[in-house]
Amino acid sequence: MFFFWPFWYIGSYGIVALIWDLVGIVFFVLFLYLFFRWFRFRPWNFHDKSNEACEILKRRYAAGEITREEYEEMKKDLHCK
Repeated sequence: MFFFWPFWYIGSYGIVALIWDLVGIVFFVLFLYLFFRWFRFRPWNFHDKSNEACEILKRRYAAGEITREEYEEMKKDLHCK
């Protein structure tokens, strides 16, 4: 029972310090989670820009601005499906 003295003794700050340490750890983990989640789901996405380029390429081909050979070559360069 002497081993747990700082945690059960009424006059000590053992329990209070332990609680604040746990609160601090929880907030730190929450901060890290939100930080990495924010960077993972940023509005800019390079894959979406590639899809946008493919759509522009399709519109240019449909409008007759580029030939079929140019379209196929650009499509391959952009890795469009």
